[in-house]
Amino acid sequence: MSGKPASKSGSKNFGQTATKPGQFKRSHGGPASSYAALSLRDLLDARDQYHIHLMRHPNVVATAIGYYRIRKGDSWPGAEKEIKGSGERTLTNSEVRAYSWPAVLVFVEKWVPPEEFGPDSLEKMVPPTLYLPDGRTVPVCVISAPKDVEAAKGPDAFAFPLNNIGSGHPVIVTVQGREHVATIACLATDGNRVYALTNRHVTGDDGNVVDSILGGVRQRIGLAAADQITRLPFSDVYPGWPGRLTYVNLDVGLIDVDDLDDWTARLQDDSLAGQMVNLSSVDFPLALIGRHVRGCGAASGWMLGEISALFYRYKSRGGFEYVSDFFIGPRTPVDEEEQIALLTRAGDSGTLWLLEPEGDAEEVDDASADGLLRPLAIQWGANRLYSGLDAQSHSYALATNISLACDRLDLDFVRDWNLDQDDTWAAFGHFTIASRVVIALSNAVPKLKTLMEKNASIVSHPDDVLLSSEFKKMGEDPFVALADVPDFFWKHGKQGFTRYYEGPNHFADMDHPRPADGKTLLDLCEQPDNVDPAVWNDFYDEIEDFLTHEGIDQKYRGLLPFRVWQIFDEMARFAKAGKIDEFVCAAGVLTHYVADACQPLHISYLHDGDPRQPVSRTVHHRTGVTEEVAEPLGKGVHAAYEDKMVSANRKTIITALNKTAEVKSKELIDTGKAAADLTIALMRRTYTTLPPATIVAAFVAAKRKGENAADELWKQFGNATIKAMQDGTHTLAVLWESAWTIADAEGSNSAMNALTKERAMQICADQKFLPSVAVNQIGQYLNH
Repeated sequence: MSGKPASKSGSKNFGQTATKPGQFKRSHGGPASSYAALSLRDLLDARDQYHIHLMRHPNVVATAIGYYRIRKGDSWPGAEKEIKGSGERTLTNSEVRAYSWPAVLVFVEKWVPPEEFGPDSLEKMVPPTLYLPDGRTVPVCVISAPKDVEAAKGPDAFAFPLNNIGSGHPVIVTVQGREHVATIACLATDGNRVYALTNRHVTGDDGNVVDSILGGVRQRIGLAAADQITRLPFSDVYPGWPGRLTYVNLDVGLIDVDDLDDWTARLQDDSLAGQMVNLSSVDFPLALIGRHVRGCGAASGWMLGEISALFYRYKSRGGFEYVSDFFIGPRTPVDEEEQIALLTRAGDSGTLWLLEPEGDAEEVDDASADGLLRPLAIQWGANRLYSGLDAQSHSYALATNISLACDRLDLDFVRDWNLDQDDTWAAFGHFTIASRVVIALSNAVPKLKTLMEKNASIVSHPDDVLLSSEFKKMGEDPFVALADVPDFFWKHGKQGFTRYYEGPNHFADMDHPRPADGKTLLDLCEQPDNVDPAVWNDFYDEIEDFLTHEGIDQKYRGLLPFRVWQIFDEMARFAKAGKIDEFVCAAGVLTHYVADACQPLHISYLHDGDPRQPVSRTVHHRTGVTEEVAEPLGKGVHAAYEDKMVSANRKTIITALNKTAEVKSKELIDTGKAAADLTIALMRRTYTTLPPATIVAAFVAAKRKGENAADELWKQFGNATIKAMQDGTHTLAVLWESAWTIADAEGSNSAMNALTKERAMQICADQKFLPSVAVNQIGQYLNH
């Protein structure tokens, strides 16, 4: 490579030159600066007018839009010694430089030196310049790239997911008795249903069965949907651009998924995708050429690529030309020693290609200040070209503009499905329990009943909403009903009010044995004096080897009963001081924690499988490294039980909770410590009625048999789950009524009014309102 180096980081932005960190712009001072002003439309216009002429030349096999490629051995402008090669130009011995100019790329099967053309050589050679009638001149860059007739060998085995399937995972379709494997690109929704995107040539006709392997068991994951696109006229897809008798190959098919709770929107490296790159004839910048992209294929894992050209014209048939929006090739190495191969193989069809967050935001609509990879294209095919002098073949991916595909199918890209399922008790459970507490309040507190009835829409949702929505997008909503403020406002929300130590408030591993004597927190708390945060903190110190997350970071030490103690104290204080708005907010968020306490997988170290029995699975990293990671046996049980099972039986649960027993006067308590004791008693009953180990075993057995895990869990644990939720609802009523009673709020003259949504969120946004702290700090907030 020549002596003018690119960025040493390996994240070179080809066709651009750095002006300052994070900023790039094209240089116009090169040897062909007169071409620098050419637009994408100019290039398309020239190719369209000359295409038949170009394709009649010997050896021409394809054309594309790009930047003129300079041989790597050529000198840079201003060098003391000018070097300019004249031999064969290939994709691997040339590069796009900062001063490269827009050009039509012409791919030839065989490079023929000018002297071999003989007489009339100018007529036989590919012209170096295309002249348009209006005086525009467009340069041509000829590239030698014969096709490899042999396809790349497929992988020995595909890495199937353990539980949740998503982008980069394999799907299996049987056509004419033969199995075909392809890649899931992403999830998308029409506002009613959610679909998985892959290639049309994979899904096939409407109703075709699509399988995958989850947890080692092959199962149907959905059916091919009727909506799909194969090809569209270029002028229809990109109105106003020249492209006569030309089709854009799109090849996008939809899978109507059977069970959405089996799916996740996360990428294969567990990251979140950014906003989709929106491209159209109004905004499709040439500056995309040379940009770095990456995609995770089911066959190849993470692939690192570079946009080599746009609108690659790869085939003629029946008088029509066919183009691919993107022609993605290997990255140009930063130095001679570096090798960045792009190997895309059978099984990678459907790969989602993502634009890396670099480049000039003025030239390309990056919107990538968050550093996220942005969905750009869906791979539908590949060319293997002999693009080097050593006759080594290289893979080039052909891909469709994903924003175009989503627009034509009237779909929105899904970025946030099942991101928090590992530790989030189904929103339905929280809201349903919260909506039933008033039913269990006694007639001794009519003002409290009136107050909470007036604020029902602030605390929870009405039944018709509970029965029609799964509340999966509250983390971005400006208003979150109080029952799930702890999850979607303080823990996972994006409204700007997250709290670092909120997580420990939602759980407590009551059954984890202490190494010294095998005792658990359930055992210790049989002695009332051990319901003490200091005792619990000492216990966690003794099991520190198990606390592998960030060593023994305090945020992994559950303190659920002490959170209830803290909030109970504050509820009584608010009621006594006449701060009714704050009382309502505290009572509303308390419902979340008590609902967690009656959920067996929030009170056990088996919360998402058994860590004592690790199961390995393969993870593909963006760097191309593949590793085996260990996961607990039964991972996925949390989502199957809390989300899928509960959501599937919502109507039955609502009907049952309407029969929750009313509070009796003898049940009332008068201290926060008693509230913690009451919570631990609820946890103990839940643990006894719904043993976590039994739930995990049932989940694993159902998966191994290929049965619907949620259905099997409901058959075995449905009645016990309803009883536990009734128990939690009743316990909440006891806590509400007790805090109200000890404050003598029933005898006050305070108005029992409804809060506005804005007022409720204003209170919850205050970090001093029910502050979230670690177990070693919670003591200062508890009244003893």
